[in-house]
This record gives sequence, structure tokens and C-alpha cells, in this order.
Amino acid sequence: MTDNNDYYEILGVSRGADDKEIKSAYKQAARKYHPDNKETGSEEKFKTLGEAYETLKDPQKRTIYDKYGKEALKGAGGSAGFGDFSGAAGFEDLGDIFSSFFGGGFSSSRQRGPRQTRGQDHSVEINLKFLDPLNETKKKIRINPLGVCKTCNGLGAASQADISTCGTCNGQGQVTMVQNTILGQIRQSATCPDCNGRGKAIKNPCSPCKGKGYKREEKEIEVTIPAGIADGNTMRVAGVGDVGSNGGPPGDIYLHISTEENQKFRREGQHVYSEVEISFADAALGINIKVPTITGDKDLKINPGLQSNTVQTLKNEGFPELNRPSRKGDHYIKIIVKTPTSLSSEEKKLLQELQKLRHSKDLKI
Repeated sequence: MTDNNDYYEILGVSRGADDKEIKSAYKQAARKYHPDNKETGSEEKFKTLGEAYETLKDPQKRTIYDKYGKEALKGAGGSAGFGDFSGAAGFEDLGDIFSSFFGGGFSSSRQRGPRQTRGQDHSVEINLKFLDPLNETKKKIRINPLGVCKTCNGLGAASQADISTCGTCNGQGQVTMVQNTILGQIRQSATCPDCNGRGKAIKNPCSPCKGKGYKREEKEIEVTIPAGIADGNTMRVAGVGDVGSNGGPPGDIYLHISTEENQKFRREGQHVYSEVEISFADAALGINIKVPTITGDKDLKINPGLQSNTVQTLKNEGFPELNRPSRKGDHYIKIIVKTPTSLSSEEKKLLQELQKLRHSKDLKI
């Protein structure tokens, strides 16, 4: 995995990669860097990988990223658009864009102050057994989100008396830089370097969080995986990601679902596919047999004269539909007529008699 900050290089795909390539690359890398992998696991790389995947799998986010870079996605939880152009252009607001070209005569009515920022999202890979999606499943996962420091309750200081207004930004959380260009003066706002956008100065910082007011804390949560979930699906658990800054909303947790393969069954959507072998005699004469399904053995009637590779359907014996568990897919069974490779003398004699009878019948026709 590259250390480059480019999302495409992080996933190891080209800029023209389609959704399937991006998903495949993510799944492969996620298994490698998952924190539970004792050999190659890395929490930091896994987090960066999830951030890249969440951006590139979303057409809107990907378009913004391709045009403006990751900075354009900040401040709106990764969904910035032209309605939130400040992240993309680096200006405080549209008023600054006008003022940069018209000599500062345009004033903005937006009140300045410490900017609220949505908390960072996190990604977790959930591995399910093949049959788990038959029913709703409870899973316990461990996460390590950024939360309010329990020691100082988010103050960042040892006490309220240790907090004062930042002298650099006068409590605004932002500073404005002025640059002279051939088009006139350009004003560009940036987060205050002294208070990191909080608008406050701290005399005696809280020791556990080092004055930040936030601290990561590992915890276990239980999530509900709905029936019908499939390999490659993504679930969002709202509000359990990193805490937002300056009163901003918290981030989310995205669960990326992977399911094990099965030797007997193959799943496509909500439908299930399998094969069963029968003898030549059973195919010719017909028989009632028991066939394995994802919910146990079921009766299947083989009509006389069945041909090899015939597909029979067991209705409503597939997986439940996601969010509509009462509706289920079907189970398609391919019947393979098996030709014996070794015969006893008695079997051989009987088949020779059958062969003669068939030839005699064919000659009469």
C-alpha cells in the first residue's frame, strides 16, 4: 500500500477504474490491513483505505475529488458541492471570491466564528458465514472513535479559569491572509494556527487529551445486520464515528459486508444455485429424491425421461430480500445424469438387454 495521499494510489487503481475494480481493490487491501490481521494489520492504513473507498465509490464525491482534490470534501462530511464551495476554493465564502476581483467592495453577511466541522467517518469490515443472511444477525465490533475527553468534558483545559479568548484570531477561529496580485487583493481565510479553529487560548491544558478536548477511546458496540444482506453491501451506522468539532455533527461508521463462499451452493442476488447427480435409471424411470437447500433437505420430484443438465426450481427457497424479508428468492437445481464408469456383470447384462430392446424399437420405427 502506497504512502501517497492520492486516493487512487492508496487503493492501487487507475484514475479510470470502474466501480468493480475499486470494490475489488478495496476488499483485497482491507483484508491485508484490517487491525485484526496480526501479520500486516494497521489501523492507520485501514482507516486511510476506508476514506479512499468511501470517496471513490460515490460518483458525486469522486467527481468533486477528481476536480478539486480531497480538500473540497472537507466541511461537509465528504459531500461538498457547489453549495459549499469554500472547501474547494479555499475561500471563507463566495463574498471573498467577489472581493478578490472587485477590490474588496463586496461584503459577506455570514457571521464569522469557530467553524463547525463534521466528525470523520470510519470503515469496518464485517465477515459473515454463507448462511448468516438468512436471518437478522447481531455482531459486536470494536471501534476507536475520537470522542469528548472525559477528564475535561471537551474543555481542553484543566479548568474553566484556564480558558481565554485567542489573541491571534480574536475568538473567530480563523485568520485572513491578504495577497496582492495583478487582479487586486485576494483574501484567503484559514484556520487559526494558534487555537486550531477553536477561538480559545488555553493556559493549562488538560493532560489526558493534551489540550485538544478530544481523545480516542476503544469501545465495543453491537450492530444489527439485516436479513438478506449480500457480499459487497455497505451499511451505515449513523453518529458513532468521530465527534464533530465546535459542535459539529459526529461522523458515521460504514460496515462493508463480506460473506464466505459455500461448496454446495452459489448465491446470485437472492437466488441460490446448486447441482445434484442422479443415476441413468432414475432419470429414465423418474424418482422422488431429497435435495439439500439452505434451509434443510427438501423433496424434489424427478419426472420420467429427464435429460441431463435440466434445471428445476424450488420456489421461495432462496435468501430473503433485503428490507423485505418476507419475500424470498428461488433455488435453481441443475440435475446431472451420471453415467457409471464401472459395472458389475449383472448390471452389464441388464444394460445389454436394454440396449437390444432399444435398438429393436428403433429399427421398427
